[in-house]
Amino acid sequence: MSEYRFCLRGEIDIDTAPQLRVDLKRAIARGSHLLIDCAGLRFIDSSGIAVLLEAHAELEADGRHMLIQNVQRGPRLALEALGLTDLLRYEREVSPEGAW
Repeated sequence: MSEYRFCLRGEIDIDTAPQLRVDLKRAIARGSHLLIDCAGLRFIDSSGIAVLLEAHAELEADGRHMLIQNVQRGPRLALEALGLTDLLRYEREVSPEGAW
């Protein structure tokens, strides 16, 4: 199964989380695994994390996976504080063939 790269940038908070939800729904509709690149993400709050958890649940229910990578220090601390690194397959290696 292929993967789709989705890039998060800037700040994800209560104001931007609804648009993130819409954008992730579109990405999920592609029928691929979802690779979320956070290289440009500076901040994420609980509302943004909730949207990521919703996407993760939807993908898992369909037998697909979500990988989060390139997480900067601030967002990484938020994910670690909530104990979500394993749940979201955070920084897990992907084989060259794209197998999860």
